[in-house]
Amino acid sequence: MANENKANNGFPEFWHSTYWYPSNKLAGDEPSEYDMECVQDGDTLVFESLPNKEQSYMLIRIKVVGEIATGNWYETTSPTGEFKGAIYSGAGQLMVNPETKYMEGKWAGAGYDHKLKAMRIYTGNWEIVPKTETV
Repeated sequence: MANENKANNGFPEFWHSTYWYPSNKLAGDEPSEYDMECVQDGDTLVFESLPNKEQSYMLIRIKVVGEIATGNWYETTSPTGEFKGAIYSGAGQLMVNPETKYMEGKWAGAGYDHKLKAMRIYTGNWEIVPKTETV
């Protein structure tokens, strides 16, 4: 599969995804990070998180057209973390550097605002970076 990925537009097999979400504890944002494996089919990339200590999981599916990647994401948070295994999903759009494949953009997703006691759409920064070392 790695050869298929490299032969198809040069997208590598392993990546690191970081998105920032509004903190419930601190002023500002907190990062959520995943090491991911990528499978490519034409202009569609599917990223799946590798097993981690927190037992959280993320799946990202994006379509790359030129220098724009657009798609959706799904996340199951850590069962022992602050969000107790909650499941979230949303959309995202990122700019793709054609040489390095580095992606940077924004995510959006619905969540419960405890202060307003209502659902709202949250947004934040997001980057997906090729890993240079083997995972």
